[in-house]
Amino acid sequence: MAHDLSGRGQDALAAAWAVLREWLQVDFQGIEVFQLLVDDPDRGVRALAARLERTGIPGFTAEVSGGMLGKLVQIASAEAVHVHQDRGQPPGNPSRPAELPPDIAAFTGRVSELEQLDNFLDTADQRSSTPIIVVDGPPGVGKSALTIHLAHIIAHRYPDGQLYVNLQGATPGLTPLNPIDVLGRFLRALGMDGKEIPVNTGEAAARFRSLASGRKMLIMLDNAASAAQARHLIPAGTGCAVLVTSREVLATLDGVVHLHLSVLSPPEAVTLLGKFVGDGRVTAEPEATATLVRQCGLLPLALRIAGARLAARPSWSLQSLAGRLMDERARLNELQLGDLAVRASFEISYEALSTVEGPAETACARTFRLLGLLEGPDVSVDVVAALIGGTHETTDEALERLVDAQLLESSSPGRYHMHDLLRLFAREHAFRDDAQDDRQLALGRAFEFFLVRARGASALLQPTDPRRTMQKKDEETWFSTRALALEWLEAERPNVVAAAQQAAAAPEHFGTIATQIADALFWFCHLRVYPLDLEMLGQLALTTAERLGDREGEGQSRHNLCIANLRLRRFEEAIRHGNHGLEVRREIGDRYGEGRTLDALGRVHYMTGRFVEAVEYGEKSLAIARRIQDRYSESAVLCNLVPAYQAMQRYTEAITCGQESLSIRTEIGDRYGEGRMRMSLGIAYQASGRLEEATACFEESLAVFRDIGDRYDEGRALFQLGMVHGICGRPSRAIEFCERSIKVRRQTADRYGEGESLHQLGRMLRDIGDEEAACARLNQALVIFEELGLPNAEEVRKLLTT
Repeated sequence: MAHDLSGRGQDALAAAWAVLREWLQVDFQGIEVFQLLVDDPDRGVRALAARLERTGIPGFTAEVSGGMLGKLVQIASAEAVHVHQDRGQPPGNPSRPAELPPDIAAFTGRVSELEQLDNFLDTADQRSSTPIIVVDGPPGVGKSALTIHLAHIIAHRYPDGQLYVNLQGATPGLTPLNPIDVLGRFLRALGMDGKEIPVNTGEAAARFRSLASGRKMLIMLDNAASAAQARHLIPAGTGCAVLVTSREVLATLDGVVHLHLSVLSPPEAVTLLGKFVGDGRVTAEPEATATLVRQCGLLPLALRIAGARLAARPSWSLQSLAGRLMDERARLNELQLGDLAVRASFEISYEALSTVEGPAETACARTFRLLGLLEGPDVSVDVVAALIGGTHETTDEALERLVDAQLLESSSPGRYHMHDLLRLFAREHAFRDDAQDDRQLALGRAFEFFLVRARGASALLQPTDPRRTMQKKDEETWFSTRALALEWLEAERPNVVAAAQQAAAAPEHFGTIATQIADALFWFCHLRVYPLDLEMLGQLALTTAERLGDREGEGQSRHNLCIANLRLRRFEEAIRHGNHGLEVRREIGDRYGEGRTLDALGRVHYMTGRFVEAVEYGEKSLAIARRIQDRYSESAVLCNLVPAYQAMQRYTEAITCGQESLSIRTEIGDRYGEGRMRMSLGIAYQASGRLEEATACFEESLAVFRDIGDRYDEGRALFQLGMVHGICGRPSRAIEFCERSIKVRRQTADRYGEGESLHQLGRMLRDIGDEEAACARLNQALVIFEELGLPNAEEVRKLLTT
């Protein structure tokens, strides 16, 4: 950037600026001042002016700085703004994410640790690998606070963005985040379309490394559970830097600088407390202050809570709080030696709510206790209202009071999460202060909330399925549109799954609702392609139903597991669960369920090439549907019979079934079924040589699947369009659709479908003379078919040898 240095003293001013600029860009304290000039210009100017007056910069003389102070401050301020503007896109742009949590306003001390880490990052460009810092230490010691503060100090060095994720490695009752879920979040933040994100962890990690390559980005992985969890989230090269916090040392991560964080020193702890209660109160009671910081174990988390309570009560002396802490003797079970004070601090904060007379304080204390019972990453106002049996307004007020008291955090408007140590503390008090019946009623209300909402959302996803979307007539319709239902399910899926797992863990109290929640999520997991969730929930429901002797629940769970394993291409498992489910449903006289499971088994047999058996199962299912006058099931079975008849070259029967099914599905408003039927009918038209009609059916089915968010069948429709364009002599269009189908099928973990698309793409590429590309695709298909043990592999081998 050019500056006006003309006139008398130009050379001296230029030399002075050169020294000052190097200090601002290289020295740790200078970088902080430079960032202040952008974030808080008034403070930055004052800090720089004070520094120049003290002349604490190497090579910068008092004579030079004294006469040029004003001009140098002006130049430095302009330079800071210029550098900030040159970063291009504003914070929050999807391709340049700015995801760091807010800096810690009361951050105190850790000077030597910050300098150590800063020095390491300064020399990162001399290394051949990504600089990685792992900060470990006991709970409550301030690992996240230190790392977030460091991240804000150095963020300007990484102009291409900052990524942040809480990996949930220290959250009681929750499973640490799966790396594939985190990679999906990162890839979206870097601008990738969600439809293009791989579902395989290795492939997603490779894509993340590719997108991060050549960028200068900062990645913060907070609360990592293990080295294995963090390893896939680390980019390659030296342009990026990774900051990791964990309760574990993560010694198996290569090329890492480890920092073990211990408690604050006594002077630092006093300073931190003073930032909450005010320096005057600390100075006035030095002995009480020293006692208080010792009772808090010198842990930042304990000091923060104790300080917040004192700040909210200016009439309290520090000695009064120290005396209250001295009386506390309980300790959180999993904490180490210094954590006695953490619990004591929690206790005092809780007592401030529970001992004050008044309905608001009583409700707030009870809300805090009951929140400790509920497992899940976060909560909304609505679910907490159900948990405590309160109104939306009173619940919102209680939650906000808990936030003010530092007992709860708000990640975004209307959503809240509790620190893991506080959750355990709250849970202990719930078991101590609330009767068992009250605790069970509270959890029951929360589970019922998730069940009712999930059923309401499912009813919009598949409004014609009577078994999974049944609702009481007096229940409110929670979602006005299908889009809102999908949005709620995507946001709440981790919490609803956690609720099902928690309910299943206490089958004597909540077993039935656990199976109901699992079943309510079926269509969402089916449409959005969460096959692992589908399997896990099915197994959870099955185990619970068997423990309760719930034969109807067992039959439904077996059916769901049949579908889940079909999606995962575990065909023998699918048949096993289907046969068991069929036995149960026949035994209890569930004719509807029997027909649906027969249909599911027909689909499994079709997918494994056993077309005669597929038709037999389908015709039995169709007979039941017509006997009980179930139009939905009748249309579904007719649809599934189409490809089976077509595979046996019984085209007339295939087309007749397809037309009948489409008519029924249009009649009952079954959009999902309509899409599947149009695709099946298109396949039958194609097989019988009616190519224009086939193309129209495939295009219509693709539009339906995209409209309802069915990614799995979207991949199938794209593949069929590729096939029909190839038959019609349009190779470029055929190749285009096949390549698009491969992307979708990879994203939805459809291994058979991916192999199918690769197989046909290889044939198409060979037909146009691109032998190298054709062999590459055919070899990829062969690997998949051999892995799945399918007969398709032999056909691919023959193609590769000719």
